[in-house]
Amino acid sequence: MRKARTFSVHRIAFLAVMLALAILLGYVESFIPNWVPGVKPGLANLVVLILLYMFPFYDALLISLLRVFLVALLRGTIFQLPFYLSLGGAILSFAVMLFAKYVLRFLTVYGVSLLGAYAHGLGQLLVTAWITETWSVFYYFPFISLISLATGLATAFLADRLLQSTPIQRLREE
Repeated sequence: MRKARTFSVHRIAFLAVMLALAILLGYVESFIPNWVPGVKPGLANLVVLILLYMFPFYDALLISLLRVFLVALLRGTIFQLPFYLSLGGAILSFAVMLFAKYVLRFLTVYGVSLLGAYAHGLGQLLVTAWITETWSVFYYFPFISLISLATGLATAFLADRLLQSTPIQRLREE
């Protein structure tokens, strides 16, 4: 007989807080002016990265997808271009980070974050290419890659510090 998954009150509460934080970061980020068109810092990915290291992958995936839907709903862009770009980036980024964490075990949180940042930009370009029916959007990838390097490193630095913090360590022990 298959054992049912148990959810402790602490775990559910922590995941709810992390979802709220991801929504807040994603919503606030949507108001940051684009210094490079279509490129944002990826603040909400910090939450997904932390969850990927603390909980089973499906919890991190659920929070990632809920964040995309709820931020788009709050912004009034649900099922519009920004929603599809965010969803495409989030799905590819999550898949790559999951692969990097569980298959490429030699990578640290820095490597996982960098690959996720690159994949997010690539996912957005794939969606754009599909919608516009042209591959010429990939000329933009070198610019996105340079920015992904910076944002991926910043996200990894913050995630690494938070994962080593005392409150997170205590939560991991429960």
